[in-house]
Amino acid sequence: MSGTIKKVTDVAFKASKTIDWEGMAKLIVSDEARKEFASLRRAFDEVNSTLQTKFSQEPEPIDWEYYRKTVGTRLVDMYKEAYDNFSYAPSFVHGLVNLLNWLMI
Repeated sequence: MSGTIKKVTDVAFKASKTIDWEGMAKLIVSDEARKEFASLRRAFDEVNSTLQTKFSQEPEPIDWEYYRKTVGTRLVDMYKEAYDNFSYAPSFVHGLVNLLNWLMI
């Protein structure tokens, strides 16, 4: 797993343990705001669950030879080169980490 994905996953996990959902819920006075807050919490839990399960695991390695045999060498080589040269946008990942850190305050 790439270091940035691991960092985002770790921060999200820590955020889920340190957010005082019950304390924040006590500050809400209207029924409409309570519904919105419950929706926010569900969305946060869903995203956090996805991060913890789907993105915390190493992806299966791509069997390039299988695709060379079934699709064709030139096309697969083009995709492999693009795959090998792909990198995550650091500004997006750092922004997400900063947001999650802010939520833990």
